[in-house]
Amino acid sequence: MTDTATREQPGLRERKKRETARAIEVAAVELVSESSLAEVTVEAISARADVTSRTFFNYYAGKEDAVLGNSRAFPPPDLHDLAHTPGVPIVDAVLDAVLAEFDAFDLGRPDLEERKRAILIENPDLLARSFRTLGDIEENLARQVTRVLTDEGLVPEAERENRAWSVVFLVGAVLRLALRNWSLDADTTHPIAHHITGARQSLFAAAGR
Repeated sequence: MTDTATREQPGLRERKKRETARAIEVAAVELVSESSLAEVTVEAISARADVTSRTFFNYYAGKEDAVLGNSRAFPPPDLHDLAHTPGVPIVDAVLDAVLAEFDAFDLGRPDLEERKRAILIENPDLLARSFRTLGDIEENLARQVTRVLTDEGLVPEAERENRAWSVVFLVGAVLRLALRNWSLDADTTHPIAHHITGARQSLFAAAGR
């Protein structure tokens, strides 16, 4: 086996894993939208996704996480490698890191996301879990940004937490606009990174940057 083949193999395995996780998520959303969360079983989701129940649990803790796409095999990025770069504003550094994480990220289909939103509205407990997951991601990102601001040393210590959360919410606004544009884009072959770049430019232009 050549060195090139050895280097490519993890990439192939990674893509296969992501395809399996996506297939399970799609199956879960479709089945729940066709009946109800209470009626759908892990076995039914596994059968629709053409995987075993054992494989299902390798990727998701339960049917609720499958609907949300919260895969134990792919935890949310925590940007622990985020670092201070002289001359680069912290917002730009965070957005560049997000772009690097989601450069090849596949959101699936807009109609699937519409189904998922309908499921969340019909299941308050699931909606609350979704908010908790988002809150955990934001908390972690705020910690990472605070760490970078500390390393940078330009923001007074008393103001760092507020500045960090300002960055988190600005990044969140960029991502929300990107997701909206993605859902409205007739050409859904554009990766999410394409829409993040466009949303970033639009929001910064609106802010006079």
